[in-house]
Amino acid sequence: MTQYRPDPDSLAAHSAPNWWRDAKLGVMITWGLYSVPAFAPRGIDVVKLLAERPDDALKLTPYAEWYENSLKFADGPTAAQHQERFGDAPYTAFRNTFEAGLANWSAEPLMDFIAGIGARYVVPVTKHHDSYCLWPTALANPLRGADWHAPRDLVSEMAAAARAKNMRFGVYYSAGLDWTLNPEPMANLGEMRNALPSGALARKMMLDHYRELIAATDPDILWNDIGYPDADDLWDLLAEYYNDREDRLINDRFQLPTPSHLAMSDPEERIAYNRGVAAALRESGFAFAPDVPAVFDHRTPEYATSSEMGDVAWETVRGVGHSFGYKANEIDADFLSGDELVAMFLRIVGHGGNLLINIGPRGDGSIPDEQAGPLSALGAFLKTNGQAIYGSRPDDVLCRLTISGTDVLPVRVGRQRFALVAGPLPEHVRLVGWGGVEGLSILDGPALACRREGDDLVVDVPPTLAGSAAAILEIAA
Repeated sequence: MTQYRPDPDSLAAHSAPNWWRDAKLGVMITWGLYSVPAFAPRGIDVVKLLAERPDDALKLTPYAEWYENSLKFADGPTAAQHQERFGDAPYTAFRNTFEAGLANWSAEPLMDFIAGIGARYVVPVTKHHDSYCLWPTALANPLRGADWHAPRDLVSEMAAAARAKNMRFGVYYSAGLDWTLNPEPMANLGEMRNALPSGALARKMMLDHYRELIAATDPDILWNDIGYPDADDLWDLLAEYYNDREDRLINDRFQLPTPSHLAMSDPEERIAYNRGVAAALRESGFAFAPDVPAVFDHRTPEYATSSEMGDVAWETVRGVGHSFGYKANEIDADFLSGDELVAMFLRIVGHGGNLLINIGPRGDGSIPDEQAGPLSALGAFLKTNGQAIYGSRPDDVLCRLTISGTDVLPVRVGRQRFALVAGPLPEHVRLVGWGGVEGLSILDGPALACRREGDDLVVDVPPTLAGSAAAILEIAA
């Protein structure tokens, strides 16, 4: 076993373990006090909002888990609906409702559902930006006192229930943003970047919290968000984490303070930064991924349907709708349908990625039907077709193709080869460069009529396949 030193050169030699690359599907759980009001503006996804309204995007964020920050803008939609529903009650008042709901909550039904849709790992939020911890931390919150945490160890309960279903377990933790350390409202990314926690208090909070979580749950994944306040503490933490068990991994959101962060104290620098991010998002086709940190095992593009990441391990993270936290005001049009979710998943897997799909439970911990429906459809698809998904890698011998808007993506699982078809196909299909293929058949179904024409393979598509929202073909070669 490799021994890692507490320095970035040594730690960067670690890579994502094969179990994670094989898993393909994980579930994030975003659940906390913000799940009680369950509101954010609707109608636009966050990446387009950042591109189109860079100066006040966070004021209007569709993410319901940002409720406390959004509430600070008196002229914003969150404050208006809050006044109408809750009057002058502070954000902290949602704690009473959330904790009362725990009396009837158990982790087992949630993990039963997640395992049932075919997920191989689960990553619940343990502390979001509001600093409310879902475990009884021994550390007092600097603004809200010694008991700013759940009355039970919900994190350990979820870990035990997940592992009872043979799923790997990770922890989401927001170290780069904490509204009890920096309570000023944040309207844009520049202001958020300026709010990266710093100083001895922040260092102690983040390091102690991570060590508590690691000791209590032995997590397979550290899924950090936004950044981390101190390099020396981080290198020590990661060396301990990797040396204790090498088949663990961390994501790409442990960004450290840089001169760019310090420059964000200048309003003009913040404006320039916001506009630069907006331009980059428009140029990339609205694909968002965090800045690359010194040490990471996998990249985490957000709300990206596919990503050309090369050989680096990566996962798309997103909700079924436009929010991670439960948002009661979303309508059917805001959610992926089951067919859309399956097709998106195939595009991600066909490009070598994983999908970390989010569940945002209600305040009482139950899963809304509008999320459960599409996720169940994905689970049904995996139950039938999982042999072509789990453990797969892109097949670089055959070309990836897009035919009438549908991606056809070749993959390998050991010696078996498959084509992931992410949408309906026309009646006749020319697979360019696939002339070396002996034949195609529907997975566990009949062979398709094929003929070679030069270097290409021409396929007659039966009506059952032509009308399918997604399909798996087995490749004979």
